[in-house]
Amino acid sequence: MNEQDPKQKTPRTPYHEATDHVLRSVRAWNELLATSTDMAFDVVLRNWNYSRSLRGSAEQAIEDAIKTQQRLSKEMMQAWSDLAQKPDEKDTP
Repeated sequence: MNEQDPKQKTPRTPYHEATDHVLRSVRAWNELLATSTDMAFDVVLRNWNYSRSLRGSAEQAIEDAIKTQQRLSKEMMQAWSDLAQKPDEKDTP
């Protein structure tokens, strides 16, 4: 009587197998979720660093352009000033 009838084991076996499949599936989904989350944060961090680097490069380019324009303006003003102060020298051969 202590022995279980094989017929009684049979209905439970599919449930155990199904439970094992469900547990493996849940574990796989958990691993996929963890991996996906890590990858998403990695992508966000890389994009942040790239944007920051790009912004720094753009700011440097703008600063260089403004400095060049300032230097060019000073040189042009100096040239005009020189021409305005010495008009006679230019006209005489």
